[in-house]
Amino acid sequence: MSIKKKLSVVALFVASALSTSALSASALAAEGDNLKNPKFVEDSSYALGVLMGKNIQQVVETQKDFIVYDQAKIIEGLNQTLDGKSKLDDKQLEQQLRQLDQELAAVVAKQEAQDAKDNADKGAEFRKEYAKKDGVQSTKSGLLYRIEAAGTAAGDSKVEPTDTVKVHYQGKLINGEEFDSSYKRGEPIEFQLNQLIPGWIEGIPLINKGGKIELVIPPELGYGEHATGNIPPNSTLIFNIELLDVKKANAAGKK
Repeated sequence: MSIKKKLSVVALFVASALSTSALSASALAAEGDNLKNPKFVEDSSYALGVLMGKNIQQVVETQKDFIVYDQAKIIEGLNQTLDGKSKLDDKQLEQQLRQLDQELAAVVAKQEAQDAKDNADKGAEFRKEYAKKDGVQSTKSGLLYRIEAAGTAAGDSKVEPTDTVKVHYQGKLINGEEFDSSYKRGEPIEFQLNQLIPGWIEGIPLINKGGKIELVIPPELGYGEHATGNIPPNSTLIFNIELLDVKKANAAGKK
């Protein structure tokens, strides 16, 4: 879920409603004998309050860097709604929450823009220093790489974008934080090369089967200005890649 969706009050309460519906559906399987038991009703009422409290707590915690809610007003709204005395009708409620979402989205957009600029600046400085290291080379596009093992070339083994490659890899940010690793998953991945980010499409053919390479990929050859999973916007990416196998795209046509 993106940061904007996490901060959306409407989205969070929709998720809450769905989870409550699932809870109600599972309850249908019970016999219903306890529904008039005072202790059971008391415990269930408290549990419902806890569920609502957790959902509200999630909203408050997720948005605490942007807005500090008035807890007394939250409780007042709950109590008045339960008593059928809410000061807001459905239209007013929707209007207030939509306005809140818009305000939050504007703040988040501003922060993301600043983060993107900071990441771009830090990435450029990192690449400048990395380029000075022994064995580091660069391409016209700005891709930086260091070949640790060239691998073994055989026949037409040079990797083409339409080939399918099998690799082990580790991906990191410039602060050393790992965002992905086939090694940790315990198995390599296999894919058609031209389905990937430009930095991989350009970088993997620099080695042969059995080769190892470290790629430092600028944002324009990676995921660009948009955040992707655990990768912030305008991130410079570091990949350590081991090319295990290559399946030529034209192999099926050969005897």
